[in-house]
Amino acid sequence: MFRFFIKVSIIISLCCNLSYANLGDIDDDDLEHPIVTEGKAALQQENWEGAILLFEKALEDLSGSADVQNFLGYAYRKSGNLDKALEHYELALGINPNHKGALEYLGEAYITLGDLNNANVQLKHLKRICSPIPCEEAKELELAIKRATN
Repeated sequence: MFRFFIKVSIIISLCCNLSYANLGDIDDDDLEHPIVTEGKAALQQENWEGAILLFEKALEDLSGSADVQNFLGYAYRKSGNLDKALEHYELALGINPNHKGALEYLGEAYITLGDLNNANVQLKHLKRICSPIPCEEAKELELAIKRATN
């Protein structure tokens, strides 16, 4: 009976750890910073230049934020500056190698560049960290890759 409880405890522990790892490493304090909030509003309005200025300013207080680096990469990508986008996605992943948003958007940037091999590398990474629970970022990137190959 004791062995049964040990096995159950191990299984529960593994399941909890896997689902926790799938949540990513989002810092709510970063997302609630007033300048980040303004930057996210600029993204919603597709005001890429405004968002870039705001997120660059947010980095003065939040230089170690993978989320801000990712938002900045997204704004640069949408503005057409892929070199700067790649730079900020890489900075985000340097802070948090499993940042699901940065992995997805980096994959989408590679698709824009016609580099489906590297886009698939990002997808594989997402699928690995989003297991056993599938994540939206992996689904979106997989769909984007399929669209690019048709």
